[in-house]
Order: sequence, then C-alpha cells, then structure tokens
Amino acid sequence: MTVEAKPDVLPAQNEVELVVPPPSVAPRGVGGRKAWAVTVGILVVIAAAGGLWLRARRSTDVASPPATSTPPAAVTKAVVELASLDDIALEPVRQEALTTSLQVTGTVELNPQTIVTVTPLVSGRVKQVLVQQGTRVRAGQPVAVLDSPEIAELHVRLHDAETRRDIAARQVQRVEREESRVALVQSRTRLNQTEAAFERLKQLFEAGVISRQELQDAEAAYAAAKAEYDFQRVVGLERDLREARAALETATVEVKHLSEQLAALGGKASPTDDTVHPAGEIQLVAPLAGLVTERTINVGAFVPAGTALLTVADLRTVWVMAAVPEAQLGQIRIGQAVTVRAPALGEQTLRGQVAFVEAQVNADTRTARVRIEVPNPGERLRSGMFVEVAFLSSTPTPQLVVPVAAVQRIGAHTVVFVAGDNPHQFTVREVELGDAQGESVLVRSGLTLGERVVVKGGLALKTQLAGLAAEGD
Repeated sequence: MTVEAKPDVLPAQNEVELVVPPPSVAPRGVGGRKAWAVTVGILVVIAAAGGLWLRARRSTDVASPPATSTPPAAVTKAVVELASLDDIALEPVRQEALTTSLQVTGTVELNPQTIVTVTPLVSGRVKQVLVQQGTRVRAGQPVAVLDSPEIAELHVRLHDAETRRDIAARQVQRVEREESRVALVQSRTRLNQTEAAFERLKQLFEAGVISRQELQDAEAAYAAAKAEYDFQRVVGLERDLREARAALETATVEVKHLSEQLAALGGKASPTDDTVHPAGEIQLVAPLAGLVTERTINVGAFVPAGTALLTVADLRTVWVMAAVPEAQLGQIRIGQAVTVRAPALGEQTLRGQVAFVEAQVNADTRTARVRIEVPNPGERLRSGMFVEVAFLSSTPTPQLVVPVAAVQRIGAHTVVFVAGDNPHQFTVREVELGDAQGESVLVRSGLTLGERVVVKGGLALKTQLAGLAAEGD
C-alpha cells in the first residue's frame, strides 16, 4: 500500500486532498495493521482540519454586518387587533378644496400713503412745539404754534373788510327807510305845496275870482311835483338800494374770503373782540391719527413756508415687499390672499392681499418685488423687519385629505391605521402624502373617500404592531 500525504501544501479554500489506494492492494498481516493505523491517523487530521474550517466560516458569518432594520413590506399591510376601543377615535377620509401656497421672504416697509409731514404754508417763528418724537396724535390735534407776519397782515385786512361790511349794512338800512332820504323829503314837500295851491285856486276859479289859465297853471305845477315825488319814491329808492346792497355784498364776500384764507393757514378766522386784533399766530395740526416719527424744529427757530417740521405715520397698515422668482410670477395676481409670519408676531399669522406687482425683474436676483398691504394690529410690525410670506391659492377641484393626527411613521414608511369591518381590527396602510394645510394633509395615494382612519390611539396600535413583529422574528 502506498499512502501519499501533502501536509505542507494547503489546497485552495481550506480543502484537504486525500489519496486512498484501491481495495485490491489492501495490506495484510502485521504490515497491514500498521498501514491501517496510519490511515486512521490521517482521517483524524482531516476531520480536525474540517472542524477548524467550519468554525472559521461561522465566525465570518457572525462578523458580517447585520441586515438593514427597515421593516419588511408585509408590516405595512398587517392587521392589528385591539380588545378595548376606549382610547380609539376615527374620522373618515374626506374631500376638501385645499389651499396651496408659494413661500417666499419679504421685508416690512412703512406705507408712504399713510405718512405725512406737517409743513406751514407761511413763514414764521416757532412759538410752541406741543408734541415729541414718539407721541401718538389724533387727526386735527394741534402740534405746533408759529408767529407769522403774513397772518398778522391778513388779520388787518380782515378787520378793514369787516368795517366796510358794517358800514354798507347800515347804509342799506338808511336807504330802506324812505323818510331819511333828502331828495324824497324835498319832493314830498313840493308835492304838498303844489297840491294845496291847486285846491285853493280851484275854489277861487269856481267863485269866479281867477281865470281858467291860472287854474291850469296850478294844476300843471301839482302834476310835476307829483311826478317828481313818484320818481324819488320808486326809481331813486331802488337805485340807492341796489348801490347800498352791492357795497354790502362786496364787503361780505371779502370778509368771507379772508376768513377762509386764515382758516386754511391755521390762523384764527375772526378777532376775539372789536378793538383788539389777534396776534399773527398760526396753529399747525396733525392731518391724520398716528405716531410722530420725526421732529426737526425747536422753539425760537424761524422757518420758511413749506419747511417740514414734523412727520406723522399711521402704522395701522404696512407694506410687505416680497421677492418672487420670475418662474413663479405667473402664480401671483392682484388681490390674491397672503399670510405673513414674523418672529415678532410669535404664533400669530397676519393676512393681507397683493396690491401691486412690479413690471421689472431684477437682473441679478431674477426676482420681482410684490407689494402686499397688511393690517398691523398693535403696530407690532416695524419697518425693516424680515417676514415669511405665503401666497395662497385654492385648488380647482376637491382633494382627498386626512387629519394630520392620523399619520404615523413606521421605519421608512408613512402609514395610517384603517378601520375594517371588524371594529376591533385595523389594517396598516402605507400612504403617499402631499402638503399639510392646517389640521389636514393631502393624500396622493393609498386611501379612498369614506374610509375611516384612526386619529386618536395610534400609539397603542403601533405598540401592538411592534409586538407582532417581535413574535415574527
């Protein structure tokens, strides 16, 4: 028998090569027993080598990284059963016309249409400043007083016009009283005299004392006197009345114009009494209610007409200027609803609307500025603040939605628990979701209208599902 062992050369992949002679040449006798002993020893060595190789393979398997812990797809279709439904609340899958939004950033600016400057229309010296920067004023509230030479001159002219008006009024009263007119009194006297002479001569003519010619001359004198009296009483009176009334009307109009001019400039429209004229003061008032944001005058300064003395801003409405990329400008329209958030507002959200879209796109940023008018309750938004802007638009057709509370995460899967025919059984259903709108979230796939989903008690169902997964492992 010939046995050949090659212990110094290891076969590939930890294999051991053994050559065994054919049975026809098996050893016999003492020599055969020795050969058999050698063969058994070789087999023991081979068995030991095989055991070592198997241990090495097992160690390699244990050291290899474990599989990813992502739950199998079967988990997202599992059925979970609960004995008690006390903590479970269900809501149906419903349809809603969702509101989509375009999110951009913006900056708060003061509304220039509600910012005014207080400026005098005449020159003068500052006599009083009645407000400070930061003072809140109401519309029409006095804010400053000036001494103006122009106002003093207007008061003089007003006093002269009022004097002429009073004289014209008294003249009208005199003309209206007929007995006060000299020409009328003289014509009435002549009428009375000629009438008396005519009556006396008429008696003498009837007695044959005077001739008819003398009677006719007396009658003619009486007729002339009567005509003169009628003229003075009617025509002359009307002429004098027209002239007196015209003078009164002219003086009255002049007084009115001067009073209105004084009122427009802030001066007092009428004197305090008939003898003392008011000082040339002009009172400046706030044109609207708001906050004094700037003061540029002090007492004693002389200011020309048109000088800006104070700035008042109404902060109840502000502008938000949002930068919208040119690719999204087609989604913006005038009057579109907008929500605004800012750190200064906390959880509060303000609603406004688009008022203007600039016609030019910035060449560097490729955005266009969109002006949004936003109410500012409590005046918490201030100029220069950064805000988050969402342009809202409604979907044309209703979409499937579920409450946000119904959505659960299991590993890499987004699921909901759907109630089945058995009230104690719930199916784990994987879903594809869209944007959240308030308390609802859009469902793109995985659910149908009317199915009932768990909105309260999802934690108990997830715990039950984890137990089923552990038993499966």
